Amino acid sequence: MYKTSNDEWKGILERHYGKKFFSQDVNDRIDGWEDMMAETGRPDVPEFVDLPEDLRDHFQKYYRVIVMNEAYNQGEKMDIYNTNIYRHFPWFRTNGSASGFAFGGAFYDYSLASAGSGSRLALKSEKSVKVIGTKHIDIMREYLES
Repeated sequence: MYKTSNDEWKGILERHYGKKFFSQDVNDRIDGWEDMMAETGRPDVPEFVDLPEDLRDHFQKYYRVIVMNEAYNQGEKMDIYNTNIYRHFPWFRTNGSASGFAFGGAFYDYSLASAGSGSRLALKSEKSVKVIGTKHIDIMREYLES
């Protein structure tokens, strides 16, 4: 939102968050869900009342992952057709039990015939994947368990 704002809005945002906030690395300035919403301009999780009740929880958790990725990608949409751009994604180990859920690493993949790495859930940097896989593991775990 800051990058695309006119000077008046940038001034308002800088007065509210401080000018230094907008020059920080995205991996350093996002600390939690509220920061992700501020980074993207997205609202808190919708109720998804038009969906069947048994699917709402899944889509609410998916929404949080989407907003998180948009925040860490700073709004940049990943181009699934450009094989010259790496799309990074977290990988988790479960060790066969719920208590063994842990961040296992950061990987990237090409979009060959196996389209296992989509654009919405991919991240543009390995550093962001590591931050998400450790700092925000709860958001990922809730989504993957939903």
